[in-house]
Amino acid sequence: MMMSLPCASPDHLLRRLRPLALLGLVLATAVPGRTQAAAAPAVSVLAQVAPLRQGQLAQTVHALGSVTTASSRNLTIVFPRQVQVRRVLVRTGQRVKQGQPLMTVQTAPGADLAYTQAQNAVRYAQADLQRVQQLAAQQLATETQVNAARKTLADAQAQLAATQQQGMGSGVRQTMAPFAGVVTAVQTTPGALLGPGSAALTLAPSAGLQAVVGVTPEVAAALVAGQPARLQPVFDPDKTDTATVLSIAGVVDPQSHLVNVTLALSPQTKGLLPGLAVQAQMDLRHWRGWVVPRQAVLRDASGQAYVFQDDHGKARRVNVKIELDQAEHTGVSGPLNPGLPLVVLGNDELRPGMALRVAK
Repeated sequence: MMMSLPCASPDHLLRRLRPLALLGLVLATAVPGRTQAAAAPAVSVLAQVAPLRQGQLAQTVHALGSVTTASSRNLTIVFPRQVQVRRVLVRTGQRVKQGQPLMTVQTAPGADLAYTQAQNAVRYAQADLQRVQQLAAQQLATETQVNAARKTLADAQAQLAATQQQGMGSGVRQTMAPFAGVVTAVQTTPGALLGPGSAALTLAPSAGLQAVVGVTPEVAAALVAGQPARLQPVFDPDKTDTATVLSIAGVVDPQSHLVNVTLALSPQTKGLLPGLAVQAQMDLRHWRGWVVPRQAVLRDASGQAYVFQDDHGKARRVNVKIELDQAEHTGVSGPLNPGLPLVVLGNDELRPGMALRVAK
């Protein structure tokens, strides 16, 4: 059996659909996300700022080298006669005081012959002068003969004095340090025979030590004699002494391929011995201007350096030129506004115009 469904009229359908349309309108109003995108919240970045300041930076170069003695002031102990070394009382590297014994020597056998001859010549000249003077008193010798005898005696006495100055006839003698210093070399041993002019040992004065460090030719061209330097032992960087640039070599050292710079140590320097490895710090140039923390400077894809300033709560980008880097600070120049704080942290997330939330 088939059943027939009643047919609804158009007015009846409109009455049935009107409440559903009103319900959809209410739902659309209550939940806007279902009909349109929600408004994006304002973007802000938490940042730390600091006042913009001016200061001075220095471009510093570091160079390695060692302490040495001024060769022009070193003293080599030599003897003008042949001697035999009896004792050596010092060793290489030893500090000595002025007047301290260094070694004991005696004239070598046979080396006193000239001294003995000079002594004999003086005795003979004295006796001859006395004889001639007696003859002159008896009118048996002339005044010219007396004067000649006097000259012979004077010549003999001068020759004897010369041999005495050479140390002849002195027997065993001690050689003393003429100044306070450091023994840089010992060239003999007990029992050795030293000829006239042979080196026995070398002494460097305590005052006047130097340091020689190596720098590149470009750095050497920027240094000038007389400028200050700072010196630190390589193994004791907490100890710092002052020094002065004494000279800059005009050639490149063939071994190190660097230019040697000689530094004169301060007379008050203590504890720096010849041969000690040191590090020197020398300023090449000084710069004064805007000094900012290194982390405040950023670079874009093209390499342009820039910083951000807090422009009344908005990030303001300012392109700058890096003038000098020193440790944790950078010297920059550019159209910075002295009245606006500098963003020092959180700047890597910033874009021009972004809102800033300043960290307290």
